[in-house]
Amino acid sequence: MHIITKDFVHRIDDKLISADVALHARPFCVVIEWMKEKNITGDILDKRIWEPVMRIYKCLYPKGNFSIPSLMVGGVALRDAMYPVHINVAYGSFSIEPLRCIDISQSELEFIFQHYPEQGWRAFYGVCDLWDFGYGIDDLINTGSPARELLCNARSSAVATPRILSGADPDAAVQTACLMAELSIKASLTHLGWTGDQLKKLSHHLPKLAAELIKIRPARNDERLFHACSNFPNYVESRYASHGMTRLELMALSMRALFVASEAIRRISQCNMANEMEDRSDCPCRPVL
Repeated sequence: MHIITKDFVHRIDDKLISADVALHARPFCVVIEWMKEKNITGDILDKRIWEPVMRIYKCLYPKGNFSIPSLMVGGVALRDAMYPVHINVAYGSFSIEPLRCIDISQSELEFIFQHYPEQGWRAFYGVCDLWDFGYGIDDLINTGSPARELLCNARSSAVATPRILSGADPDAAVQTACLMAELSIKASLTHLGWTGDQLKKLSHHLPKLAAELIKIRPARNDERLFHACSNFPNYVESRYASHGMTRLELMALSMRALFVASEAIRRISQCNMANEMEDRSDCPCRPVL
């Protein structure tokens, strides 16, 4: 069998970079191209091909991560800090323990529930929101929703917000948090038949957008959704002047935005973990946002 060369891997890898193929997927693509070029048939994971390819890739990218990435990496706030949440790819039937998705030590988590139980449960429901949001958007995109671009942009804002809040300069999170909420509602309205002109008339007015979504697709959390949407800063003004929010207030805003975004997506998808958890006898009601 022909041994794959570093020059071949390098050449195909450059093409894959130009095609915006993610690093974890590129070794598979290189192997397929090599097998085509050499008329090799059989298993693409044949170790005689796969192992040399991975050796070359690990040489090209010593710090590269070749594992399958999470479906989405978001975050939940506890006190004045943001903690990453990994929404992993899953297939078939599986069980989920929301708190295990948070990148936090068991001892710190126990401390939170002992001294700040409301924040612990808010984070718990935040993880559920991320599951509903991440999988809901993925399902909608894969089934051809007309709101694809809005959904993708909403997801990007949801990923960006916790990253910004994890840094030393969190002020820009106001923009991404507000966008996450607005784009998610607009995506839901678009999925339900609204036109771009209709959306433009409501501009960035979250309460009005929420009222229209509630009118078209009512659900159990209507009051909670409208109340949350009425408690956002004017993010157009905050682009040009200080919003005056503390880190603690920014964390609360991010969790509120995550709820609004996920609640909008729940109304047009089959994902509803948050409400299922809230219906359980061993889970308290979602804390006030």
